Amino acid sequence: MTGSGWHDHSFLGRLSPPARDNVLRLGRPRTVGPDKPIMRQGEPGAAVYVLLDGRVGVERLVENGALSLLGIRHAGDLVGEMAVINDDVRTATVTTLDRCILSVIPAQPFMACLTRYPEAMLALSRMTGDRLTQANIYRADAAGYEVDVRLARALLYQAGRSPGREAGHPTVKLRQKQLAMLIGAQEGTVQKALRGPSMRDLVACGRGRVVLLDVPALARLAEMEPPPELRR
Repeated sequence: MTGSGWHDHSFLGRLSPPARDNVLRLGRPRTVGPDKPIMRQGEPGAAVYVLLDGRVGVERLVENGALSLLGIRHAGDLVGEMAVINDDVRTATVTTLDRCILSVIPAQPFMACLTRYPEAMLALSRMTGDRLTQANIYRADAAGYEVDVRLARALLYQAGRSPGREAGHPTVKLRQKQLAMLIGAQEGTVQKALRGPSMRDLVACGRGRVVLLDVPALARLAEMEPPPELRR
């Protein structure tokens, strides 16, 4: 986290306080309950959304009718910017995973803000780079690791971006179907991995959540360092 309280990889976390205030002044607040679409694939891009609280899932319906979960966005993140920047339609549907508080910024003021404040443009570029990197990691993981390792890596990444805790343990509030979509696996395969010998003592599964009981051991399985937020 930055000193502002926003994650340092989020759009808001990359901005200085004056730039962040200028961006937020452009929007109007909106509260949306869980499991509600805030934008749909194919719609024109009339606004961007700054996520002030909660999480959203970014899903794309491909030509054969399959649904792909492209990513999870967290508090401080920006969504819907690509359709606005490209003056095009939405390429994905964004749905709330929790009760969310959003700042809705119309397209024209947002584009003017990027021109007026180079810091905001740089923050946007870095955020886009982070998302591309993570997408490439998921793709490389799918080619190079078994499902249990891919799942461990995804759980650690999501836990590092989410403040959720249960009995002091980091908690990822996603359904097993969503985890499967995120790592490109079948839901049944993910269920077996969570209960299999490599993970059953490292995590605890509940309704719509996975509790990380042993972060260091999970990181060893994942062949990665734990995110900084989980090393405390």
